[in-house]
Amino acid sequence: EHKAPLVFQATSMEKTVRETTGGAKSIGLFGSIMLLTNSLAGPVISLMPSLAHDAGWLSMLIVMVFLGVVSIGCSWMLLYAMRKYPGNAQLEVRVEFSDLSRHYFHAVLHAVAVASLLGYLALTLVSYIVQTAQVFDHASLGMFGCAYGVGVYPHFGGACGTDTKSDTPFGDDVVLPLSFLAIGMLCAPMAWVNLDDNVILQWIAVIGFFGLCALWCWCMASSPRFPHGADLPVSTTSVSSWWNLFGVSLFNFALAPTLPSWVNEKAPEVPAFPAIVTSLCIVIVLYTLIGIVGALAYDDWSHGNLFTKFSQSKSPLLQATVDIYPIIQNLTTIPVLSILIKYNLLQLGWTGPKASMALGFAVPWMLGLVFYGFETVCEVGGLVFASMANLLIPGALFCMAYREHGDYARVASTDAASPSTDAWSPSTDAASP
Repeated sequence: EHKAPLVFQATSMEKTVRETTGGAKSIGLFGSIMLLTNSLAGPVISLMPSLAHDAGWLSMLIVMVFLGVVSIGCSWMLLYAMRKYPGNAQLEVRVEFSDLSRHYFHAVLHAVAVASLLGYLALTLVSYIVQTAQVFDHASLGMFGCAYGVGVYPHFGGACGTDTKSDTPFGDDVVLPLSFLAIGMLCAPMAWVNLDDNVILQWIAVIGFFGLCALWCWCMASSPRFPHGADLPVSTTSVSSWWNLFGVSLFNFALAPTLPSWVNEKAPEVPAFPAIVTSLCIVIVLYTLIGIVGALAYDDWSHGNLFTKFSQSKSPLLQATVDIYPIIQNLTTIPVLSILIKYNLLQLGWTGPKASMALGFAVPWMLGLVFYGFETVCEVGGLVFASMANLLIPGALFCMAYREHGDYARVASTDAASPSTDAWSPSTDAASP
């Protein structure tokens, strides 16, 4: 009995777009680890000590390892769906997240998946832009006694922000901060190019991240209160503490939106499994270490987070790291998020290269001006979309790919003689529907 195909068939125009979009397959193993690690790292690290203090060090370790395993599983399911895409058994075709959604899902689910992906990327990007602008403005206020901008409402003209108690130095005034201009000048050139062109920035970010973590651990371990600053429990029976630990830590593992674009531009000989597992292990070790050491060094976590403790310390070096960390992490992640939006829009065929670039960077940049001082809206909205894009959709894609081909994937062993063989590959018997 003939069955109608479940999937969407790519047109010749879409195949042409797929062949011309993005960079070359040139990202090596270490570059891949840097890119994935920086995609996983984020400002949540400042909350880890308070979470360890409330839930216990063993609870933190269990949750981090569990979520790491879940992230590996979601990544495997996404890679399975990519390999079962027609003509992509060896990952030789550019297939973005949006391509998988359109191929495996019907119209309504495809719309939900694309909205979740683009919503997560855009709101996360806006949040990063706003956070970075605030760091620039407060640094300007500290060094020059003023954060500069152009007033829009209620006063038009030059603006000098001096409010130290608000989220922004400009208080309730509507202002175009010069910090946004600086972010645009720094990030737009790297957002205009391809993902493989941004690998050098990922090296800088991760090496800087390692250096900051080492400095933080050394300073906290040198504290007179360490290791008796707090009575750190092994674990807790408090449901709320476990829930907070799980909920906050979950979004340290938002890897799925980055995965297809990275796979498209990693070198053929780079195996996915070692790169993904190594990146996750780095994040798990560093975040858990910072959480436990921070909980042992400080005793009162009822107000503020780790960066609050550093800002209130007498060490100018620790105070400086509060500004350095988001600058290093955000300025190297903003172009990547923009590129992911651009790639997916191009693959969908909705816009051309210039329009995709505008929607991927310029529009979030302008939205950042709207939400300046109200980034919580972006963070909450981003978390809602993240749960869809990182957990539910990869599982759904796997189910549809399994339904289409009727077999489970088998992990293939690494074949050193075949550079295109991935150490973590599903079986490559996919047939085009």
